[in-house]
Amino acid sequence: MAVKVEKPPKRGGSKPLYIDLGVINLATVWFKGLKQPIAFSGRSVLADWWYWTKKIAKEQSRLARVNKARTSRRLRKLFRIRKRRFRHAVNAMVKAIVDDAAQLNISKIILGDLKGIRENNHKNGKANLMIHNFWSHTYIIQRFREKAEEYGIEVIEVDEHKTSSICPNCGSNKTVKRGRLLKCISCGVEAHRDAVGVLNIGLAQGAKLPAGAINGAM
Repeated sequence: MAVKVEKPPKRGGSKPLYIDLGVINLATVWFKGLKQPIAFSGRSVLADWWYWTKKIAKEQSRLARVNKARTSRRLRKLFRIRKRRFRHAVNAMVKAIVDDAAQLNISKIILGDLKGIRENNHKNGKANLMIHNFWSHTYIIQRFREKAEEYGIEVIEVDEHKTSSICPNCGSNKTVKRGRLLKCISCGVEAHRDAVGVLNIGLAQGAKLPAGAINGAM
């Protein structure tokens, strides 16, 4: 006898939530009605990842020095711990975002494609090491999809190419990057690049920015 599995009902609302995924800030979130984007800092997660990465490197060095082995029970355990701790942090963030989205009657979550993170940092050797080992594009998107499905919320990936380098206030590409900040030469607006990214993702989907969304996005 076949068992019919019913899908969760679609959310009644029509309000989308936009997310820019990153490294320093794991996620920067914005939706219509929110005056300024909200950032989920990834600094503690990064610090933890580097802590375990150093332990892994120390064990690899010991193995090479002692018996030229490439792996050991301890080394495999360290890799598992690092992976588990990162995934735990990702899961906690995803749960917080999606649970709040359900309460806000969000109908769909629009995510910037994580591939842009790798493209934007390819010249930085240390960032490259962190990004290619720290990030798991498939896992993060999968967790958003799985959690959102519990509420019948749709998850959509969109191209975020150049979203953090265009001014969301006037649309100019005459901008200057100073660390994590972006300044527009054309209109003078200055804001955090992750906030700029998520606002541009929203604009690309037809959203309208509220007054003060840019100037306060530091």
